[in-house]
Amino acid sequence: MSTPSSFTTGFGRLFLASLAICLSAITLSGCLNDDNLIGENCYDEILNNQEELVDCGGPICEPCDPCENGEWDPLLGEQWVDCGGSCEPCATNFNGVLDEGETGIDCGCEDCPACPELCGDGLLNGYEQDVDCGGVDCEVCPTCDDGELNGDETGIDCGGSDCDPCECLCDCTNGIQDGLEDYIDCGGPNCEPCAAEITWNSYGIQYFGDAAASAEIVGTNLQIQGTSLTGAQIGFVIAEPVDGWYNGYVVALNPSSLPQAGAYTSTDGTNYTTLMGGNTTFQINYIDPVSGGYIVGTFNGSMQDALGSSATVSGGSYAIPIN
Repeated sequence: MSTPSSFTTGFGRLFLASLAICLSAITLSGCLNDDNLIGENCYDEILNNQEELVDCGGPICEPCDPCENGEWDPLLGEQWVDCGGSCEPCATNFNGVLDEGETGIDCGCEDCPACPELCGDGLLNGYEQDVDCGGVDCEVCPTCDDGELNGDETGIDCGGSDCDPCECLCDCTNGIQDGLEDYIDCGGPNCEPCAAEITWNSYGIQYFGDAAASAEIVGTNLQIQGTSLTGAQIGFVIAEPVDGWYNGYVVALNPSSLPQAGAYTSTDGTNYTTLMGGNTTFQINYIDPVSGGYIVGTFNGSMQDALGSSATVSGGSYAIPIN
């Protein structure tokens, strides 16, 4: 009788050891692949290693029970999410049907949630016209003819998965100025109108041009004004540069910068201006210097009143359509 080689003996031991591991694990979850390997994650009570649910689904573990996957599987006979058909019967307050006593589908009854609470659950219920939209409680469902940028549209009533492509070849959601936009993601025939905004800080208080914000080119001068609901006002007159308006233009406003100037009226009615003193840096980051164009920039500095008292005007910014 021949003596087994060390290779054969080693291989046999390895095979028997693997077989023993597989057989001992059958009581847990069985041998799940051709290599007789059992994923330890399939019985560790943790969602890991590409499992669909805890210890099931994915490339190694056994398939998940469709009655516990948190999805409505009508092709498997479910009446609603994880119930009906071969699953447990659906409760009357969670079956996707308007039952007696409910004011909306699965809502408004004694044991039901309030209908507005269903607007974000990913199901068509309550008074909804489509999943989580429409009806009396949820937001209006997006359409391609409502004059608004909504759903996955890339322009107003155009682009996305449902609407016709935008004629301007623009994308009102991509964070860049393209197509026929007046500025980044705004203006033009398809995007929402560009906002009129101006804000500044004075002595630690932030003010907004929430009462008024305007920009206008009068002759060769640019005039920008903003008024807050608290009564504070800010304004600038900027002369057109010799080389014309351009992005990145910076000017220092002070008593020697006439006819260019800045003015600020505080909430107590005190008037400050760079004509009296102080120094304010005014910068144009972007400008389309025509009526219907847009201007964006910053300002920062100080101004003085007639008595020589100073007011800081810091952290200012503006983004305003040009009248």
